[in-house]
Amino acid sequence: MKILTSSNPKLIKLLPSSVAAALFMTLSFTQAAKAELITNSSVDDKGRANMVVRDDRQKKLPPAQLGIQPSQISETVSLTKRKNLDKLNQSLTLYNYGSKPKNIKLSLIDMDATGAQIEPNENTLKPWTLINPTQFTIPAGGYQTVRMSIRLPMDFATGKRLAVLSIEQQVDKSLTYDENGKGVTLELGSRYALPVRIDVK
Repeated sequence: MKILTSSNPKLIKLLPSSVAAALFMTLSFTQAAKAELITNSSVDDKGRANMVVRDDRQKKLPPAQLGIQPSQISETVSLTKRKNLDKLNQSLTLYNYGSKPKNIKLSLIDMDATGAQIEPNENTLKPWTLINPTQFTIPAGGYQTVRMSIRLPMDFATGKRLAVLSIEQQVDKSLTYDENGKGVTLELGSRYALPVRIDVK
């Protein structure tokens, strides 16, 4: 299945998706957000199960459902010279383009230079990062502003630090039945990884 991205670097619109948990493990830090598409499961009038995976081979893709601005965070700061420290305070906006509310959970995940997840420690970004809010519901057609503040100590080691902001859409009721009870749609939710790169001089 092809990974989809937006050509607009300032605003990424994500399609309804079921993204494997390993997506942010293999994320390239030279690109912006990525997501796969949704998987639907249904039963026909004869009781036969059908599984449909929408991919890039279809002629018309479903409408965008989720957007985020900016699509990535990449900053260079100097703690000793107190240069660009205001860039450690970021404001993100998530947009719900769908017709239903979306329950969102945010978390920062530290990465090494190869893009593999690592445990947080005093030399990574997560222990020094505040995100507010981390869980919320975006109403249909609405948006949510999120503030992320990275408060590095003055003796923080220089060098490049990588992380991803995991944006997970949680589904309360994954199964939706039609009126006659014969058809069912399975919604698996989605996960989006926003690259965070901080170069400390």
